[in-house]
Amino acid sequence: MASSENNAVPPAAAAQPLKLFGSWASSYTHRVQLALRLKGLEFEYAEEDLGSKSEELLRCNPVYKKVPVLVHAGRALPESVVILQYLDDAWPETRPLLPADAFDRATARFWCHFADDKLGPAVGAVFASTGEGQEAAVRQVHENLALIEAELRDGAFKGRRFFGGDEVGLLDVVLGCGSYWLAVFEEVTGVRLVDADAFPLFHAWLRAFEALDEVRDTIPAVDRLLDYARGVRHMLLSAGAAAASAPAAADAPTAARRLTSPSTYDKMAGPAAGQGRPAGDLQ
Repeated sequence: MASSENNAVPPAAAAQPLKLFGSWASSYTHRVQLALRLKGLEFEYAEEDLGSKSEELLRCNPVYKKVPVLVHAGRALPESVVILQYLDDAWPETRPLLPADAFDRATARFWCHFADDKLGPAVGAVFASTGEGQEAAVRQVHENLALIEAELRDGAFKGRRFFGGDEVGLLDVVLGCGSYWLAVFEEVTGVRLVDADAFPLFHAWLRAFEALDEVRDTIPAVDRLLDYARGVRHMLLSAGAAAASAPAAADAPTAARRLTSPSTYDKMAGPAAGQGRPAGDLQ
């Protein structure tokens, strides 16, 4: 932990206020909120209307113009995983999210990338599709979950309650703050994604994660998420039907990427399910 301790912010800077720009339905925002709570750090929260972003958000993140953004001592930092690692470097003495061993740290980062690069897009494709396309996406989700299950059974995380060990770590935060959507998507789509018999270790991990007080304080009520997800799915499927009836201007893979991209959610989801905020524009 010596390198992390050397990167810790000076006491005077550590005492400076933390402000988080986010969106209530954003799992990426929830990652940062949860990490801040786990570390016992007080912060100000600014809810963003992603259909009409604040000038302060645009100043803080002029490159991507997305949430979440953390502002500390007047300096802004975007992207959820970057923020999580900054919090761990700046406050290494409080509830570390990454292990001391360099290889274990790299392993956690690898699987965080897997969650965002492989599992997340596959789940999103299930949510935004029907029929054969959805069946293919479900198979991809199950293949990805099988890889995680294997790591819990025989791999890097064998015998652990959490990916971080006895307590949640970086990968728990990253994976957990998206996995609660699995049950929501199952309810909305009628598709089974996490079977306790097929993925018993992953299922047990998710139940343990969801039982944490800090997680319960972070994740919105399921009923609210369900209403929101139903509205967004209706708009996505309506847009997909409209695109299918129009002359084909792009190949299917290009169309699918557009449909499931954050910018598409940002443009379409608007007042989804009466919540008044779009689903995307998150990182």
